[in-house]
Amino acid sequence: KAVQLWANGPYFAEYNIGATSATENGGYYTWGGTYENGDGKDWSDDHNTTNTGSEDLTSTEDTATKLWGSKWRMPTKEELAALLNQENCICTWTENYKGTGVKGLLCQGKEGTAFAFNSVFLPAAGHCIIGVVHSRGSSGYYWSSSPYGSDLAYRLYFGSGSQYVGSDSSSLKGCSVRAVLAE
Repeated sequence: KAVQLWANGPYFAEYNIGATSATENGGYYTWGGTYENGDGKDWSDDHNTTNTGSEDLTSTEDTATKLWGSKWRMPTKEELAALLNQENCICTWTENYKGTGVKGLLCQGKEGTAFAFNSVFLPAAGHCIIGVVHSRGSSGYYWSSSPYGSDLAYRLYFGSGSQYVGSDSSSLKGCSVRAVLAE
């Protein structure tokens, strides 16, 4: 299932790659990688090394496309920035999503629009470094398909006090991936 939050915006998947519901964290992937949580393998063998310039990941490099098929892709940095733009939708930190006790970012279509009843929840899954998960329950890190130089990529960050699109190491850090429809 996919949800659109604003006119001409992407359709976001209902849950993270590696999860089966909106409240599950899912896997932690290097940028363009497919090893969930490292899967006991060396992440340095799994991250994207062919795309080191300024172009977004292609379908043969994209985590979402590789794991979920050609209907899905990773969002671009512009799409993640648009998600945080209050002109498009409202994203707020929540401590207890639908009474589940799960913390994260709830993004809701704006009142008065056709998208007012649409929402996407991004769990505060934290991130994974060398097989150890950090900041689970206090922050979320979600990859975009957009590189930032040779060994960095753009990602969405959020916590209880801030939300922004920044960059991180594409080969050392495992982050969540929330796919969008490729169509």
